[in-house]
Amino acid sequence: MGTVLALMELSRDREVLPSSLEALAVGKMIAEKVGLKLAALVMGGGIEQAAESLRAFPTDEVLVVDQPLLEVYQPELYTQAVEQVCSEIKPDYLVMGETFQSIDLAPRLAFALDSGLVTGCVDLEFDSGETLFIKPVYSGNVMAAYAVEGVPRLATFRSKSFEPAKPGESAPSPVRSLAISLDQSSVKIQAVEQVLSGNGHAQGLENAEIVVSGGRGLGGPEGFEILRELADQLGGALGASRPPCDLGWIEPSAQVGITGAIVAPDLYVAVGISGSTQHVGGMEGAKTIVAINDKEDAPIFKIADYGVAGDYKEVLPQLLEGLGRSK
Repeated sequence: MGTVLALMELSRDREVLPSSLEALAVGKMIAEKVGLKLAALVMGGGIEQAAESLRAFPTDEVLVVDQPLLEVYQPELYTQAVEQVCSEIKPDYLVMGETFQSIDLAPRLAFALDSGLVTGCVDLEFDSGETLFIKPVYSGNVMAAYAVEGVPRLATFRSKSFEPAKPGESAPSPVRSLAISLDQSSVKIQAVEQVLSGNGHAQGLENAEIVVSGGRGLGGPEGFEILRELADQLGGALGASRPPCDLGWIEPSAQVGITGAIVAPDLYVAVGISGSTQHVGGMEGAKTIVAINDKEDAPIFKIADYGVAGDYKEVLPQLLEGLGRSK
């Protein structure tokens, strides 16, 4: 029986990322539909607890590559490691959550494994034994279905497109450690440290349940101070449309949109954002959208569930005051 391999990514605290648990749910769906086994692959250094935590999820096997050289993400070494695992396991599918790491790693793996890759998937369809990977194209105006040539079929999935896998009630999954050999001579870039962005919120933008974003309508970098206050008050992440990032008002990692982070939070607050196609394509999956803009004809209002036509400098202080009273 073939295998669906779900690659797990860990946080700095060596906890499995929510996007990886979503990928695990995708893997389970494919395995059940196509009649394959499901294996979770976790890699890194000192990852015993992460591997143990994965045993609670409904997989057929947890594969572990515990290697000090994999403690910090290094593209060449991670590619080597997954390639060797695939050589031994021979999976039919390799699925990943879409993160900064997988965006870098997935194309390298597709090249190394001579396989097809679809990125940014949001859904699956099954047609006459073929698995089709669904993703938005043309700024989200069209949903396209892709069949992948080559084995394993590689795909990354946008955050919040699927419910994350949940621990099952069956017996813990077996764990198998895999021995690999890494060739450091192929490494062209030495990763010495992983550093969080200066904006502490932006690192978890894709997984945030609440996102507060600002656009050019803020008028300058100082506008993000009150947005940051609102994000903190709501327990959310701080984002931005592309213009403030290009203008240096906020770091590029905060960008939400087709060329930035793709988010689908429970609540998305867009402040001073016009609603360009580029930006909407990265946040239209939000369950509830609140728009604040002083231009009543701003396109963002067409997709907003709630809209406030007004100056954010007047609206946000009142909102913060109201949130403070409600606590």
